[in-house]
Amino acid sequence: MAMDSKTKVISYRGGMYLLLTLLLLSLIGGFIVYRYSLLSHLNRENLLDEVIFYSIIGVAVATVVVALLLAVRLNRNLRSLERVANVMENGGTLDSMPEFANDELGDLSRHIIDLYGRLHQASNDIEREHNKALHEQQEKLRIKRQLTNNINHELKTPVAAIQGYLETMISSKDMSNEERTAFIEKSYAHCLRLTQLLQDVSTITRLEDGSSHIACESVDLRALIDEIASDVALLPDDKRMRVNIELPEQMFVKGNSTLLISIFKNLTDNAIAYSGGRDIYVRLVDKDNEFYTISFADNGIGVDEDHIGHIFERFYRIDKGRSRKLGGTGLGLSIVKNSVLFHGGDISVKNRKIGGLEFTLTLPIYS
Repeated sequence: MAMDSKTKVISYRGGMYLLLTLLLLSLIGGFIVYRYSLLSHLNRENLLDEVIFYSIIGVAVATVVVALLLAVRLNRNLRSLERVANVMENGGTLDSMPEFANDELGDLSRHIIDLYGRLHQASNDIEREHNKALHEQQEKLRIKRQLTNNINHELKTPVAAIQGYLETMISSKDMSNEERTAFIEKSYAHCLRLTQLLQDVSTITRLEDGSSHIACESVDLRALIDEIASDVALLPDDKRMRVNIELPEQMFVKGNSTLLISIFKNLTDNAIAYSGGRDIYVRLVDKDNEFYTISFADNGIGVDEDHIGHIFERFYRIDKGRSRKLGGTGLGLSIVKNSVLFHGGDISVKNRKIGGLEFTLTLPIYS
């Protein structure tokens, strides 16, 4: 069986010390034997032999001392390298660099430690990126499952209502034309709500799965908002709001016209349906080299602070009964946020001190 690295280091170190000890003992023994031999057979006046003898002994002892010092230095390097090897074997992190002598072995050891540190860092980075990607994938799956469950839940109400109206009309042969017409109108309203829900889901899906296939171009944002304001002006009195626009005559942004329309159309519809106000204010509040900063506000009742942090969540409703009655799908503001993020901008919302909600969003300037 082959020895492990620690056993090899100990064997190497023990053999080295044993060799030095035997060399020193042999020199001492040789000195004693040779000295007595000289006393017995040589004349004391032969001083030259004495000088040569002591010189040889001195050189040998100095050699042993130097070799011992080098061995101690080598041993210190080996001990430090052994500690490093143990840390590497356990996959640990070197908090501080061990002490190595300034020689070839020390330089080699430091180089090995530096390579290990970079390899360990690269391994940690890869693992972190892998965990991040895995988390993002799991989060996407969770959101898709949640979206599917919410869609199923949202579909049940209008489908059940349409089914109920149709069953009533089929079973009630003597139903008056007025009642029949009312049931048909209610069924049609629920069909419109289903259509809007499917369109909103389609938009969300496009933003999540096909962002790279959505074309961007130069879009005149002022013309787009003027068109929405014209549509609002044609609404019945109980749904109409005044749209006050403070934007440049031409305001070109880089984006997708369909998504940009969905941003301001959903904000407008949200204000009309839930704000209770009479005015909408759209104005440019800032501009830099890259982005326009736009404020979209109303003078309605605002939103309770407990709800405002959830306002962009999918299918989140402050008043569920009122939202469904007004035909909302619960996806409008989520589409707004995702559309703004698609364009590389940002959006926030807060209650105005004088009443109503204010959305602040950034959109990229076309250059």
